[in-house]
Amino acid sequence: MPKVNFEMPAPLSAEQAFTKIQTFLNSDNHFKKLDPKVSATFDQSNKSCQINGSQFKADLKIKPNNDTCSVAIEVDIPFALALFKGKIKEEIEKAFKKVLT
Repeated sequence: MPKVNFEMPAPLSAEQAFTKIQTFLNSDNHFKKLDPKVSATFDQSNKSCQINGSQFKADLKIKPNNDTCSVAIEVDIPFALALFKGKIKEEIEKAFKKVLT
């Protein structure tokens, strides 16, 4: 499966970012509208999350950096969606920027 990998900075502590992402992914969000089978499994101690949908799988890891952090995201997508990697990345970044500010 093709992968979409990127990292984005967040102006929050790792704990704050993890809590906000966890709240977002457990709510009725944009991703659940696109794929109702989306589910997330959280690992509080490692500040990570595994997201599974019917068409994709994603791993998310929050990396502390002093008073701020960054969020590393890796998404496995089917070959049929490989041409849309840029758009997929853009949509994920847009959603998480709203959550992390």
